Formats: sequence, C-alpha cells, structure tokens
Amino acid sequence: MEPPPHGPCARPGAGRAGSAGPRAVAHSTGIRCGRTLRRAGRAHGLTTLTGGHFGYALKAGARIEDSAVIYNESDEARTFHVYGADVTNAAGGGLAPAQEGQKMAAVGAWLKLDSEATVTVRPKSRATVRFSLAVPDGTPPGSYLGSLVTALRTPAVSGSVNTETRIARLVELTVPGAADLQVSLTELEHRPAGGGEEFTVTVRNTGNVLYTFAGTLNITGGSSARTVPLTPTGIYVIPGGSATLTGRVADLPALGRRAVTASVTATVPGGGAKTVDSNTVRLSFFPWLIAVLTVGGLLALGLILFITRKRRRAWLRRRAEERVALRALRRKLRAENPPADDPHAR
Repeated sequence: MEPPPHGPCARPGAGRAGSAGPRAVAHSTGIRCGRTLRRAGRAHGLTTLTGGHFGYALKAGARIEDSAVIYNESDEARTFHVYGADVTNAAGGGLAPAQEGQKMAAVGAWLKLDSEATVTVRPKSRATVRFSLAVPDGTPPGSYLGSLVTALRTPAVSGSVNTETRIARLVELTVPGAADLQVSLTELEHRPAGGGEEFTVTVRNTGNVLYTFAGTLNITGGSSARTVPLTPTGIYVIPGGSATLTGRVADLPALGRRAVTASVTATVPGGGAKTVDSNTVRLSFFPWLIAVLTVGGLLALGLILFITRKRRRAWLRRRAEERVALRALRRKLRAENPPADDPHAR
C-alpha cells in the first residue's frame, strides 16, 4: 500500500531500529512528515515498500521500540488520533488499515503506544509518538503486516458531516523461519461483456509470506495463441488474504473454439517466485442468430413452395374438371340440336 503524498502523517523518528526514506510535505493541512531513523548496529529489517514505512525482522518473543514524529505546520493547533491497526486486503484490490475501534488480531494488537492515543500539536510545532512492537511467543514464521495510523478529524460545519483524513505507515514484520510461498486460484469464471468475454479468478495467499502478483489469460485455438493481462497487478497479498483479478477477451470469432487459462505469478519482494495455472475454460462459438435466420428463411421458403404447389395442383384439378364438364356439355348440346343433314335427327 502506498501512502498518499499529502495529508497528516506520522514520521518514523529516532528509534532503535528502522530504515531511512523520503520526506514529504502536506501543504494543504500544514502537516509535514518524513523518515530519518538512526540505527544501532545492524538494522533489524529494511522495508521493501516505498514512502518511509517501518520494516522489522523479529523473532517470536522479541520486542522493539521506535517513534514517529508529527509536524503541524499550520497556524492552528491540531489534534491527531494515533493507533496501531491490522492491514487487510481491500475488496477492490490493494491494502487497507482497519478502522479505529476494530478488534486487532496481529500487528495492530502487538503495536502499543507509549503515550496517549490523542495527540495535540501546537502551531508550527511537532510531537513525538513513541511505540513498541512485541511479537508474542509462539508466533509462526512468516510475514505480518500492520500499520501506524494518524487521523485528523475535521469538525462538521452546518449542513455537512464529519470528515477524517488518515494516513498509514505500514509496519511490515518478518518473523524469521522457513518461508512458505503458497498460491492457490479459484475456478476461472466468465460471462459475456462488451462484445467479448470477461474472466475473473481469485488469488489466495495460503502461505506465510507477503507477495505481489501479476497474471495473464492464455488463449489458444485459432491461427495463433495470445495473452491478455489480468488486472489489477503489482498489489500486495498478505498471508491469509486474497485478491480478485479480471481480464476481458475481445475479438472472438463468430465460428470456432477457444481455450482460456489464467496464469498467475506470485513474487516475494527480494525473494522467490511461483507460477500457478487455473482450470481451462473451453468456449465454442457458433453464429446462432444467422443459423436461426437461415433456417427460418428456408422453412418460410419451403412453406411458400408447398402452398404454391398445393394451390397449383388444385388449380390444375379444377381445370381438368372444367374441361370434362365442358366436353360433356358439348355432347349434350349436339344431341339436343343435331345438324339438318343428320339422317338420325328425325
């Protein structure tokens, strides 16, 4: 998760372990933040994420202390709410910190503030917030993600609602041990969309390490194979988390067959990678509308020919009957009115 470049934020301050990173200024709120940590000896861990996030490597049962600095560059005193939070995968992709007051189960519960959660900073001043991170005994090896959240609440004005601006610095914790990179995919599903087919598949992190991923749809059949990228890409999936990928295949044939498989590669930052494939969806295309119209036209033509032939037969039969009747009438008239020179007429 990348933090917003502006807004109230916590800066990792002088602590016992950490890493160095960029500084940022939030001119709109008058809050300035950055990251400049001293390290005693070797660092406990360096974050692979940008934006001056906290990164630690701690064994189960270990504890570390650090601090964040909040700058208020505005002309008014500002009150901030600071708290530790778990991080989960957001429904639309990416990561999101839990809301204040939610029950925390991992890093959000292990991160404790050494000061009050509400911090008031005078104009053009700063305040240091100290915290500790204690990993419980028996915590399994793996990657754990949390965040240190700083929230600025804006009082409601007449006719409006309360607003809250939050920025979260990620706390990436690695508990040393055997890394288990495990990736699973749900069934590849599809539906018609926009003149083509839209495919969706869900990636599940069933291992113990944080990773990013990229995926493609592999399409075979026809003259040549091709690939279509799945989105989103490059976002993090925490252990136990999941993310849904989508891809749209266009330019499908009116007649023919295609086979579609999703392929997803998960990559551990600074570590290994693993590729998994989904089930194969087989599509058959046939121009049903044209076929129905053609069959309908042929049936209509056949019906017309049948009716026409039937009417012609009836007409021919009537003509034949009329001829027979006409001949009979002529014979009758001759019998009733014989010619004058006919010897049998008397």
